[in-house]
Amino acid sequence: MSMQILSIDTSGQILSIAILRKDVIELSEYPAGKINSEKILPEIQAMMSRLSINFSDLDGIAFGAGPGSFTGIRIASGIAYGIAYSLNIPIIGINTLEALATLFNSNYCISCIDARMSQVYIGAYQLNNGCITTISEPGLYDPETLPDISVTEATIIGSGVRAYKNQLEKKYKNMSHNFIEKEYPLAGVIGKLALPRMNKNFDLDQAKPIYIRNKVAQTILERNS
Repeated sequence: MSMQILSIDTSGQILSIAILRKDVIELSEYPAGKINSEKILPEIQAMMSRLSINFSDLDGIAFGAGPGSFTGIRIASGIAYGIAYSLNIPIIGINTLEALATLFNSNYCISCIDARMSQVYIGAYQLNNGCITTISEPGLYDPETLPDISVTEATIIGSGVRAYKNQLEKKYKNMSHNFIEKEYPLAGVIGKLALPRMNKNFDLDQAKPIYIRNKVAQTILERNS
C-alpha cells in the first residue's frame, strides 16, 4: 500500500503545502506575506477535505528544514512536529537546497538561496537516474568568496541568482551554465525526497531545522576559543 505524506514548506517567498499519495502530488501555493502560521493549518485542513483525507490517514510528514527564512523554517517545523507528534507518525526535514536541485532534470545543479545580510547559501548536487548526490556541501558564503565547484556544466537555481547573478557569473564562468531566477513551490519535491527516507516511527531527531548560519557562527566561536 502506498504512503500518504503531507509536506509543508514556508522557507522562501512561495509557501506551499502538498500531499503525496500513489505517486501523485496535490499542491497548493501561496505568496509569502499573504499567509501566516495561523492560516497554514486551516489551508492544510481544507486541502485534506478536498481530497477526502483525514489526519489519521497520513503515514508521514515532511517539511522544508532550511536553509531559508528563519521564521518560515520555524513555522513549518513547528506545524509538522505538532501533527507528527500527535499522530505518532514519522517526520523528516528536507534540505531546501537539495529540493531546489531536483526541480529540473539537470545532471548537475548549483542551488543558491539568498541568505540576506549580504550572504548566500549554496550547495551543489549531481542527479543520476533519480538519485541525488552532494558534490559541494551546503554552506553560507559571502558573494565574493563563493565555493569552488569542479563541474563542466550546471543549472544554477534559487533566490540567490537574482541577488548575486553577477558574482555567480564571474565565479563559474569556466563552466557551461544556465540561470533560473524564477522561484518555485518546493513542498511537492520535498515530499518526493522524503518518501524513501521516512523512518517507521516518530523520531524527534528528524524534526530539526537546518540553520547553517548558526552552525557557521558556532564553528567560528569554537575556532577562536
